[in-house]
Amino acid sequence: MNILKKNYLFSDIFSLDGFLEFEGKIPFEINDRAVTFRMYSSFQKGLDPEFFIANSEAKEKEPIRLFVLYEAALGEDAYSLDITAQRNVIIKASSDRGIRYAFRVLNQLAEKSHEGSKLPIVLIEDAPSFRFRGIIEGYYGEPWSFEEHLEMANFMDEYRLNSFMYAPKLDPYHREKWFEPYPEAEFFKLKEIIAKLSEKNIDFYYCISPGHANDPKDAFKYTGEEDFARLFAKLQQVIAIGVSHFGLLLDDINYQLSGLNRQMFSRPGIAHAHICNQVYDFLKSNVLDPVLVMCPTEYHQIGDSEYRNDLKEYLDDDIYVFWTGDRVCAEAITESDAKLTQEAFQKRLFIWDNFPVSDFTYGVREFIAPIKNRTAALSNYAEGYMINPSLHYQISKIGMITMAHYAWNSAKYDYEKSFEMALRSVSDAFFKLGNAYFQYNYPNVLSHGNLANEKKMVASHDYPSIQKYVGAAAQSAQALLKIKHPIIDELAPWLKRTIAEEAIINKIMADQITEEELKLFLEDIKFSGSKILDYLICDKKLLNEEDFVKLIKKRRGPEWYRVFENKRWGKI
Repeated sequence: MNILKKNYLFSDIFSLDGFLEFEGKIPFEINDRAVTFRMYSSFQKGLDPEFFIANSEAKEKEPIRLFVLYEAALGEDAYSLDITAQRNVIIKASSDRGIRYAFRVLNQLAEKSHEGSKLPIVLIEDAPSFRFRGIIEGYYGEPWSFEEHLEMANFMDEYRLNSFMYAPKLDPYHREKWFEPYPEAEFFKLKEIIAKLSEKNIDFYYCISPGHANDPKDAFKYTGEEDFARLFAKLQQVIAIGVSHFGLLLDDINYQLSGLNRQMFSRPGIAHAHICNQVYDFLKSNVLDPVLVMCPTEYHQIGDSEYRNDLKEYLDDDIYVFWTGDRVCAEAITESDAKLTQEAFQKRLFIWDNFPVSDFTYGVREFIAPIKNRTAALSNYAEGYMINPSLHYQISKIGMITMAHYAWNSAKYDYEKSFEMALRSVSDAFFKLGNAYFQYNYPNVLSHGNLANEKKMVASHDYPSIQKYVGAAAQSAQALLKIKHPIIDELAPWLKRTIAEEAIINKIMADQITEEELKLFLEDIKFSGSKILDYLICDKKLLNEEDFVKLIKKRRGPEWYRVFENKRWGKI
């Protein structure tokens, strides 16, 4: 029964372990008396024609009776689905998305049988942990392609993500040219993406970064009206095509004030509250029920500061505020950390979760791992949960699926089970054949993975175990390369690097490697998460310290994100 494979994603399931059975497809009947959600709506279009058929077209005389009811007490995106023994299917929700999610589950529950089709007798009461769940395209690097953005709408719909925040750092009209309208060609693509998301009931957030300036003369002037007029004109361009959700991003900028800005506002927090409040007032005058999320310059760390206190004092309470945790990439977000930070801002928070983003590795790493170490209580302190992916769209899907699972049902989130489901979403072969490679590549900003055991094998000179371990990873990588799928196209450089690494490691263990050969190999910067090669090089003293730092350590990058580990797990 397929519901059992997915049951940890639902809030509550009550099952009789019985079925309604039908000859052929499942006939249904729906009429105006069976709908209180909205008159004249063709809700039957939400049914999968592979399993369901209108009673007028079916041979069977006893159809299911489909009810679609408005239930104000249910939260946004929540729903209930009740399939009764009396052949009633009752869907209740207070939003279009809730209805959409209920129909998707109903389609998933339908099964083919020897006699025809069947539905389980079941009651599902389901609600998301976070009101806003989605993706923020906020990384440094090449933005996703137009085609990937369109396909992304289907992906988000499947995993019940309801918000997409458009904020690619390399879109000049988002950042450097924030004051210039989009040219016609770029704007047409943006409209197409918005339309595709709208079809799936996914909200598009247009994000803008007016605080960033390559040239100081282009820095936003908080005094006077000139720059506000330019900013409002830019926002009006997207308001005109129906956008009502926005992000004002003041991250990764020099927020020190000077000149007239400093004379008027004295501190950056006051100036940032001023620009956000002005934008929000403009939006309220031009948009029905606008949503505005601001990203402060101090978007990470725990607790209060002068800057955060100024935002608490001066920022409109209806503006949401981003927070990433105790560092840009948070190893862990605890309930106490979230509570302290929410109290510091005293604003409604959005989590900007910097995973599986990899821009800070400059092309060295891609992370294929699940989200973990997020408190199940995080939604008590934040209303939004946003995923920041990497520039590799297909690879990012693995981590994003696990994050979507967490965002929907934090209390029942199981990162190991979720990771398996994410890998199997590509194919069963991808999961099974890739297992050894995924473990080899697993270490990331959230986990050391198998590094301790790798270090132990090298220290004890257990070369047979090393050979077996690395050989399995290389064999797994070879098997993955034979799979035809877009994710393999993106992953291929790292898979080939792992295969080549096996030969180098075997030569090192046999004392057959030369320094020149090793340095030539290390010109390939597509590192895996495994550090067994690093440990062997150090153990054998194959590189001097200067070359090791240059060719390996600097490329892997400093572990500046290990704040939680250093402070909480006794590493200092």
